Order: sequence, then C-alpha cells, then structure tokens
Amino acid sequence: MKKTITRTALITLGITLIVAIAVFGIVSFCLPSVMMDFTASLGLKSLSGDYAFQEYERSGNLDCLVRSFVIAAEKENDRIADDRFEILYGEDDSEQRDKFEAYCDSYKLDSSDDVKLEVTMRSYILGLASCVKYRLAKTSDEKKKEACEFAIEATDKSFPQGNPVVYLSIEAVEKRDGAFCKMLLEKIKAAGFEDSEKNDYSDIVKLLEGV
Repeated sequence: MKKTITRTALITLGITLIVAIAVFGIVSFCLPSVMMDFTASLGLKSLSGDYAFQEYERSGNLDCLVRSFVIAAEKENDRIADDRFEILYGEDDSEQRDKFEAYCDSYKLDSSDDVKLEVTMRSYILGLASCVKYRLAKTSDEKKKEACEFAIEATDKSFPQGNPVVYLSIEAVEKRDGAFCKMLLEKIKAAGFEDSEKNDYSDIVKLLEGV
C-alpha cells in the first residue's frame, strides 16, 4: 500500500513539474512582456532585459528595446548592449533613426529628487552607448578614438547637463584611465563647446586634467 501511495505521489509530482515547465515555456515564448515584468519583480534584471528584447522582436515595441539596451549597458553586458543599441539607433537619415529621435523627444528625465538636473532621454541613451563603446575598445586606440568622437558628435555645443561627454568622462575618470582622459580632453577642447557658469564644461575639463 505504501509503495502504491509513494508511486502515485511521485507520478503526480512528475506530471506537475512537466506541466509547470510547459506553461513556463509557453508564457516565455508567447508572452515575453509578462515574463519581462515577472523577472524584474524577482530582481532578475538581466533576464528581464532579455525578455524585453524578445518582446521588441515580437511586437516592435520600441520602449522594450530601449529597456533591454539600458539594462545590458548598466549591467556592463557590453557586447549585447552594443548590438541592441545599433538596432535602436539605426543608420544616419534612416527611418529607425527618425523613430529613435521621436521616442527621445517624447520623454524627459530628472536625475534625482534632491538635485534637479534636466537630462534628456536622448542624452541618457547616447551617454550609456558612449560608455559601452569605450569599455569595448579595451586596448584599441582607434576604437577609443571612435568612442570619443561618438560622444562629442552626440553632444550639443551648449554642453547641456548630463550629456554624452559627461557620461564618458566620468566613466574614464572612475577607471583612472589617464591616456584616454588625455585623448578625450584634447578632443573636447577642440570641439568648440560653450564654457559658461550655466554648464558643466569647466568641471569636466578639471576632472579630466586631474587624471
């Protein structure tokens, strides 16, 4: 009798596990947006980003693509982040680039509740992308040069708060990368940015010079 009960319990448990795995697989495949939110609620941020990218591939939801890129960039999964950024940003004068610009124009970010710095979504995304490209450059001076040029081209001459050059500069300063800081410093000094009390240009120059 005991053996029969044990066997029945094991069979029931096995069937339950199989059904649970099947349901998980079906939801993951058919409803990645549900899994995106579910995994985020569990603190599984990288996995949530992967589901966000799956949802973008399924539905074309640009918000999900942005989310997947931001998570990968913040987690320093740089190769994945760079691939997703290339999809998000698109080529010059392409329809995708127009979609990216329109998406950014529809958002406005505040950096914190204590210090109100107006950071645009465009600066935030391109700033993260600049840092990704810098980290991927590693020992390649040519790639590091490209990261510098990317950040500079993405930054308005008025040098607004939280711009891509600021993101890239802070990343390099934190890594104490003297050679890169020198390269970036020379390029931003030649770029013709405005230097006034209303922007962070002088502070960034001092930071880079300090390294």
